[in-house]
Amino acid sequence: MGWKNRKNTEGPEEPLVASQSMEPEIGHLSSSNKETIMVTLHGATNLPACKDGSEPWPYVVLKTTSEEKNNQSSKAVTSVTSEPTRAPIWGDTVNVEIPAEDAGREDVILQVVDNKQKEELLSYKIPVKYLRVFHPYHFELVKPTQSGKADEATAKTQLYATVVRKNSFIPRYVGCNHAALEIFLRGFNEPLANNPNPIVVIARVVPNYKEFKVSQANRDLTSVGLPITPLSFPIPSVMNFDVPRVSQNGCPQLSRPGGPPEQPLWNQSFLFQGRDGATSFSEDTALVLEYYPSASMKGSQPWTLAQPLGISVLPLRSCLYRKMLTGKGMDGLRVERLPIVDTSLKTISGEAPTVDLSFQLFSSECHSPKLLTNMLNSSGMRTGLLGEGRW
Repeated sequence: MGWKNRKNTEGPEEPLVASQSMEPEIGHLSSSNKETIMVTLHGATNLPACKDGSEPWPYVVLKTTSEEKNNQSSKAVTSVTSEPTRAPIWGDTVNVEIPAEDAGREDVILQVVDNKQKEELLSYKIPVKYLRVFHPYHFELVKPTQSGKADEATAKTQLYATVVRKNSFIPRYVGCNHAALEIFLRGFNEPLANNPNPIVVIARVVPNYKEFKVSQANRDLTSVGLPITPLSFPIPSVMNFDVPRVSQNGCPQLSRPGGPPEQPLWNQSFLFQGRDGATSFSEDTALVLEYYPSASMKGSQPWTLAQPLGISVLPLRSCLYRKMLTGKGMDGLRVERLPIVDTSLKTISGEAPTVDLSFQLFSSECHSPKLLTNMLNSSGMRTGLLGEGRW
């Protein structure tokens, strides 16, 4: 179960840096009659040694079982780590596309490969049919591995990844007035005086913010950081993929690292489904943004996030909902200078920092793959998707 003799021909990408660009990100929808499996590789712990006993220099290849069977080379490849290590951190997002009619019989394969010998160190197969469409799974993929040395006991390798299965349309579920809520987060409005690292954001919509705060105060693990779904291989249980209809802690999503540290920018969109309660505007519903230093994701436990640097809360009340529906010619609303509270971060002027965000509702099923694609103009603000209304 450790290293393999087979060689891998897919090469790694150049290392990536924290997001500073205005480039559009991967869209929320797949192409027509296709499905897209998007995987963000966060890191791994306790990787096995190479065949010759040396430290691995790892990267990850994402492919389908059809590509594997037909010996097709995959272009879905992460960057390689800067040096050999058994505890790599990548933070890269890759994706594969499959015909929609094949989703029921395809597996997505994650291969950890050594860059020096092109040896396959580990591989994991996840059946696509087990994944609920558009739900962000935060997986800890666990597999027993042999170190390659006869005198060492079998250990367990953990690979940490977020996996999202995307369809070409967003369904509207029975009992929901809207199909989805999209949130677009731009970044900090002012330069910071005391932030040494890029920042990641955990975004979620909670149906009852007061109950959510109680859960956090009680250190409920499902309300702190990201909920981990462990998958034990070689055969994961279908029960691990089950998703509750509505969770009081929402369905948290993780941003890519925002940089530079002096003024982090994300220019990133988050999609929350109506089936998860994200479009049920009420006096208790709220959008919650938690800010963490990306450095806290490194080390022996990539999912162990430190205390958040701060938090932003936007109540999603019925008055806001009515404003969205009655706005003339507006596809959505823009919120300026949403404060970050419970924070020690300061701007260069000594004030608490703020962020800008925009959001919109989708009332019917969305079928256009371009409808939710984030397009940024030269100033970095999105055009076409969100109107210029203020709230």
